[in-house]
Amino acid sequence: MNLADGLRINSWRHPDKIAAVFEDKRVTYAELNARANQFAHAMLEKGFRRGDKVSIILHNCIEFLEIYHGLARIGVVSVPINFRLVPAEREYIINNSDSVGLVLGTEFVKDLKWDNIPNIAKGRVIVVGEKEETPEGLINYEDFIAGKPDYEPDDVEQKETDLFYLGYTSGTTGFPKGAMIQTRGTLDIIKNALIRNANRKGIDISKRVFLAIMPICHSNSIWATLITFWVGGTNVIFPSGKFDPEKVLQIIEREKVTTTSMVPTMITRILELPDEIKNKYDISSLQSVGSSSAPLHTKTKEAALQFFKNARFSEGYGSTETGALTTLRHKDQMRKVRSIGKPNPGIEIKLIDEEGNEVTEPGKVGVLWAKTRSAFVGYYKDPEKTKEAINGEWVTAGDMAYFDEEGYYYLVDRKHDMIISGGENIYPAEIEEVLIKHPKISEVAVIGVPNEEWGEEVKAVVKLKDGETATEEEILEWCKGKLAGYKRPRSVDFVEDFPRTATGKIIKRSLREPYWRGQERMI
Repeated sequence: MNLADGLRINSWRHPDKIAAVFEDKRVTYAELNARANQFAHAMLEKGFRRGDKVSIILHNCIEFLEIYHGLARIGVVSVPINFRLVPAEREYIINNSDSVGLVLGTEFVKDLKWDNIPNIAKGRVIVVGEKEETPEGLINYEDFIAGKPDYEPDDVEQKETDLFYLGYTSGTTGFPKGAMIQTRGTLDIIKNALIRNANRKGIDISKRVFLAIMPICHSNSIWATLITFWVGGTNVIFPSGKFDPEKVLQIIEREKVTTTSMVPTMITRILELPDEIKNKYDISSLQSVGSSSAPLHTKTKEAALQFFKNARFSEGYGSTETGALTTLRHKDQMRKVRSIGKPNPGIEIKLIDEEGNEVTEPGKVGVLWAKTRSAFVGYYKDPEKTKEAINGEWVTAGDMAYFDEEGYYYLVDRKHDMIISGGENIYPAEIEEVLIKHPKISEVAVIGVPNEEWGEEVKAVVKLKDGETATEEEILEWCKGKLAGYKRPRSVDFVEDFPRTATGKIIKRSLREPYWRGQERMI
C-alpha cells in the first residue's frame, strides 16, 4: 500500500470534488492526482529511484502536497526542511540526509551555495515559482511536469517498510536529527485517526475540511493532510509567514472549515483579539479543534472552550519520533486540565524512572516510552542517538510524565528542560502554569541559568500582553505563596517575542544559550 493511495482512490470516487485550497487557488482531486503523477514521472525520467532522498524547502503551498504524493508513488524519500532555518542549517540537513535532489521556492534560491551542497547537481534542482524568476541552469517546476503522463507510474517496487520521509527534529542540543519515518508507520497514524473518528455521532468524516495552519514541512501537518485525502475531504492551506489570528477566523468562515490543529501560541493569539474582531466571524462550521506540540495552560484552555463552544476541543500528545500517542478528549478538558489524556487505540505506554525501573505508582515521574507501529525506526546515520531513543519495541522522545489513579497521563517536561538546583529536580512547566495566570503575561518560558552555589537557578522569560508594562519585582511577588521557595524564579527577563520552531513552539535551547556562554557545562 502506498501513502498516495488516498489521493488516488478519491480521484476516482470524487474527481470533481475540491481536494485543496490555497488563497484563491482551488484544485480538484482529479487535478491534484494528475499533477502528482506528472511529478512522479518527471522524477523517474530524471533518474531518481526508490530510496533516493530529495530535500524540500517551500512555504506552504499546494505544490508541496503534489510533491509529497509524487515522491511517495515512486519510493523516493521526502526530506522536508523548515524554511525558517538559516542557510547553514538547511545545508547541514541537505548534506546529512544524503539528498541527491532539491525542490525549493524561488525565494530560497539566493541562499544556495553550491560548494556547500556537493551532492546536489544543478540539473536536479527544481524551483517552484514564476518561470522568469527561475535562474538559468535550474528547472522550473511547471516546465518540469509539463507534458508528462498523468497516470500512476508502473512497475515501481515498494514496501511498507520503505522510508516515507526524514523528519528533522529541531532538537535541544547540537545539530538536528533526521527521524526515519516508514510508510507503514504513517499508514498506522491514518488508520488510528479513522478509528477514532468513524463512529462519532453526527459527524460525516468524508465532509472533513481541514485548515492546515502549521507548516506543511512539520509532521503534524503531513499526517493531518494525508488523513484528509484518505477520507475524501478538503485541505485548506494557511499561508506561511507572520501568523495572523484574524485571518484564521476569516478562512474558517469562508471555507466552512470543520477541523483544525494549532499550537497553544496560536490559540492564545486568537483569544487575545478584541471581542469586536473575534465575534465578527461565523465559525460555527467548526466541529473539532485540536491543540498539540505543548500543553495548554489552564486559563488558555478555559477561554478556548468558551470561544470554540460549538466544537469538540481536544489535546494530543506525540512527536515526530513516536507519532500521535495520546488524546485528552473534550469531555475531560476541565476534569483533567493538565493531562495529555490516555493512549490512542493500539498504543502502549510505560514510564521509566531514573534507576531504569518501570513506574507503577500514580504521581511518580518517569521518562515516557511507547510501543506503537507508528514509531520511527531510528535517527539517520546516528546510531548513538538511536540507541538512546529506541529499546526493542519501545521508543521515546525524552519527555517526562506521570499518571494519575485513573490512568490519565500528565506531561511534566522534556527531560533536557529539567532544572536541577541544589540537588532538587525542578520542572519548568509547573512554574510556567503559575506565571501564565498573571493578568499581564501573554507567554512565558522558564529556564535554568548558572548559579555558582546551587548549580542552576530558575529564570522566567516573559512576553507581556500588548500595551502592558510590568516590573521584575511584580512578577516575582506573584509567585510567592504559589510555589515552593526553591521553585520560584530568582530573576525575570522581558522579551518582545521568543525564538520559535516552525510550529510556533518556543526554542528553550536558544533562550538558554546566552546565559551559559563561556561556561564549561550547559546544566
